[in-house]
Amino acid sequence: MTDESAGSDTGSAAAPTPSCSDLAEEARTRPKSLRLLPRVCRDAVRLVWAAAPRELVVSIALKIVSGAGLALLLLLGRGLMTEVVASGQASGSSAQVLPHVAGVAAIVSALGLVAAAGREVREILSEKTARHAQERIIDVATAVELRAYEVPAFHDRLVRAATGGQHRPIQLVNGLIGTIGALAGIAGIVVALLAIQPWLVPFLLVAAVPLMAGVLKAGQALFGFHLRMTSKTRQRNYLYELLTAKPSATEVRAFGLTGHLTDRHASLYDEHMTELRDTARTRFRLAVLGNLGLAVTLGGAITLLLHLALTGHIGLAEAATAGAALLILGERTMTTVMSVGEIYEAGLFVEDYTTFLDQGPSAVAARAQLPAPASFGRITIDDVTFTYPSATRPALRNVSLQIDAGEIIALVGENGSGKTTLAKLLCRLYLPDSGHICWDGTDTATVDPDELRGNVAVIFQDFLHYALPARENIGLGAVERTNDLDAIQTAAGQAGADAILSRLPDGYDTILSPEFAGGRDLSVGQWQRVALARAFIRDAPLIILDEPTAALDPRAEHDLFAGIRTLCAGRTVLLVSHRYSTVRTADRIYVLSDGQIAEHGSHAELMGLGGVYAELFTLQAAAYGQPSPDRTHDGQVSSPPCGVAATLGLSPEGSRCT
Repeated sequence: MTDESAGSDTGSAAAPTPSCSDLAEEARTRPKSLRLLPRVCRDAVRLVWAAAPRELVVSIALKIVSGAGLALLLLLGRGLMTEVVASGQASGSSAQVLPHVAGVAAIVSALGLVAAAGREVREILSEKTARHAQERIIDVATAVELRAYEVPAFHDRLVRAATGGQHRPIQLVNGLIGTIGALAGIAGIVVALLAIQPWLVPFLLVAAVPLMAGVLKAGQALFGFHLRMTSKTRQRNYLYELLTAKPSATEVRAFGLTGHLTDRHASLYDEHMTELRDTARTRFRLAVLGNLGLAVTLGGAITLLLHLALTGHIGLAEAATAGAALLILGERTMTTVMSVGEIYEAGLFVEDYTTFLDQGPSAVAARAQLPAPASFGRITIDDVTFTYPSATRPALRNVSLQIDAGEIIALVGENGSGKTTLAKLLCRLYLPDSGHICWDGTDTATVDPDELRGNVAVIFQDFLHYALPARENIGLGAVERTNDLDAIQTAAGQAGADAILSRLPDGYDTILSPEFAGGRDLSVGQWQRVALARAFIRDAPLIILDEPTAALDPRAEHDLFAGIRTLCAGRTVLLVSHRYSTVRTADRIYVLSDGQIAEHGSHAELMGLGGVYAELFTLQAAAYGQPSPDRTHDGQVSSPPCGVAATLGLSPEGSRCT
């Protein structure tokens, strides 16, 4: 690889990943009190409301109806028990209790339908919320500067935001809805108990205290587990992708890496499961203690109620109704506490999500808003220095150069010299740490980056292979032209890809991936031609080609560079290459070494200097088994034999090899 990655470009190590102890400390020091709940509840409700307001209202209404129906069921049950006892004592007909039985049956049936409707509404609500949350994450991830992706902590936050945003908000809102429903049910039961035995109400509600403490501690334990495991989860997911994705499948098999990578994946999963079991045991112990407190209190209340019934202090029907209400109240109290615990637990994750989203407005606010120049007469790079966030050494140091409209400029140098980094700065993918990049005197740091990139057509050596139809693989270079087949075919013809794509089963409509039905893959060289077509279709004044012929055969490479002036007539071209022979005809060549410009000039001027360029050019020529180029009496280098010249694309302009 060349210098498109920070590590290659700088030779420095990546920033250290937070240790488990650091993450455990973060989990311990994060705010965890119930005072967190109002804010995260508000944020979650806003998110769900934005995603599905109608479903949210219906879901809450159904919960309230369910709670009210339960209270009505208890009151009807009390009436039924009273009628049954009275009928038995008076030796009356069972027909007297039928209306009460019918009423109870109708309420039970209606509550079942309400529960079924609520379940389906919540399913839709959950899916719409997950979609909305994912779209918000995409908004932020695409708004932040590219340098954020060089920082491990950003990837950790991104993963936690996805975890906390896609399902936790709906979990929190479901907890809220569950709490509302449970409280509605409790209110109805309390009303019924106050009319029967009011002393039972506070007796049982006190039991909710240890249960509440337990679920809060359990939520903290689960959140701490996920916080500690974030980095290792990302590593495990990366290994899974290596083992299952097509781009890595060839090399993994060729080097026999399956067993090694599988063992590493299993080891990380073992560590994950060990931590999860420890967390599960902790949460279970807390649940046992909380439920034990509730059970003891509930058992004591029922025992007292039975004693009062057996000693004649309360009637049998009243005791039966109070006992049933007491059991239901205990269940509803547990449901309420569990719902509050669910809210609290989800709230800890939602906070990660909302914190990540907070980066969006600040990123947009920090983005320059001035209009970008529509074209340019000269681009000036003035004393630019740049260091990747994860690096300790600059990738570029005090670089200065200029590019005039219509010129073909070449950047050459060994791998890691800073070529691709400089190209990325020109595309405004990064901002320099110091110095300026100006289009006709306008600093690119002050203009809208998206608008500026519209003036640049760039193909990096690690270009994407889109699993999309061939026409889109080219048309995405100018998305407004994805349906313009004439323009797509013209660009493909310029890049030498038209004959390849036309022979595909469905021509330009063939999906370029064997992963989909009817799809076809291309060779590395054929993919490079498609990528070049993607650059050629873009109507931009500046074209940047980063190692554009690395996968082409020598003849195709020669043809491309020989025709570059015709293909890109009227536009400026920046060629990035480590193959010196390919840039011989450029107007100016800049040689980068260790992040600095070592020398610059035309091919003839640089050969005359006898410096880095001349040395490396000579070494590459010698690799073809020919003597080093001979120097003429005036210091210039004579042309190599025609066979080598044709292979390297070095035929002097105006001469013919025979």
